[in-house]
Amino acid sequence: MQILDGLKVIDLTQFISGSRCTQILGDMGAEVVKIEPPQGDTLRTIFKLMPGAERCYSVFNRNKFGLALNWRDPRGSEVIRRLAARSDIFVHNLLPGSLEKSGLGYDDIRKLRDDIIYTHISGFGATGVHPERAAFDIIAQAVGGQFWNDQDTFLLPDNYWGDLTAGAYAAIATLLAIIQRMRTGRGQYIDISMQDVMYFCNYRAMMDKALEPIMTDVEQRLGRNPKDVLNSPDRMPFYGFFKSRDGKVAIVSLTARQWKDLTEIIGRPGMATDPKFNNLIVQIHNHDEAVRLIEEWTASHTSHEIISRLEAKKIPCGIAYTSEQVNRDENLGAREMFRKVPHTQFGEIDVPGFPFKFSEAEGVMEMAAPALGEHSRMILEEWLGYKPSEADILFKDGVII
Repeated sequence: MQILDGLKVIDLTQFISGSRCTQILGDMGAEVVKIEPPQGDTLRTIFKLMPGAERCYSVFNRNKFGLALNWRDPRGSEVIRRLAARSDIFVHNLLPGSLEKSGLGYDDIRKLRDDIIYTHISGFGATGVHPERAAFDIIAQAVGGQFWNDQDTFLLPDNYWGDLTAGAYAAIATLLAIIQRMRTGRGQYIDISMQDVMYFCNYRAMMDKALEPIMTDVEQRLGRNPKDVLNSPDRMPFYGFFKSRDGKVAIVSLTARQWKDLTEIIGRPGMATDPKFNNLIVQIHNHDEAVRLIEEWTASHTSHEIISRLEAKKIPCGIAYTSEQVNRDENLGAREMFRKVPHTQFGEIDVPGFPFKFSEAEGVMEMAAPALGEHSRMILEEWLGYKPSEADILFKDGVII
């Protein structure tokens, strides 16, 4: 038995944030119905532009049943209402106010199921200043302050942290609401703002806020703003990336023991007691020279040679993997983070494994993402009690596909 066996979820989401939320719930055993418009989720449509790339849709939409309908048609919204009456959780990431126009807002849905958990992800939240504003990942990262140290470049984020993190936090909030419902019998509305989540994960901004009253003293001590210690072109010797013969490695030597062992490994034991390098403060002031001396050694060794030497002394380190390398990592393989699921069109396809490891349960990995509308008829007739003739009319009129 899976942890969320028996919980029924309506997934009325687009792109990544909402799909990641419901993917986590589905991986934990919930019965998730992915509702898409007749043309398909926009993410699916984008993948379809590249032959065979639709297999990527399973990364966020595995373990879900597929229903395609026009929810703006009253008959389509009625199908969703019938589903809601038998569901525990309703998740969407449309603009605030969108579903209310079709009678699918929280107040509408809880009339059908008063203990429903209604999770809504949006760019700026359902309350606040201009909640109707639309947002994508890059916007959430921008307004969450994630690019303060990158003002002079127009490079895009190297990952969809706004979407992925907001989706994970939405799943956490949903499960917390389920726990509360178990105690009180009451459902609730969950308002997830991507900007909120990005700020909540913005260590630099939060530390700046906490240090405001003493910032001048801190800057005098460090010789710079503390946010520039680990996030600037000036690399630090105790925490950063260093060139290797075949790439780069990450090394952390924050403690006196780690620093002493590192200086011995690179053949410069005198650095451990040198007044220019014998503590973090002076290392910050003399970072260029310290980094140069460390990199003279690392650049003459392969990444694996460096890691082997450092790990022998318990110095935290790691190779900066390329995508190709990380997809073949031995430890990730041992922890079953590389999985396969059967796909009706592509055969077995690769998907990431489930990152939560439980002693008394495991993540479900049974289904690839559904084809567009793959389970529409089954859901209508077997789950919702539509007669075949009634379903035929909906299919004929294009309300359901």
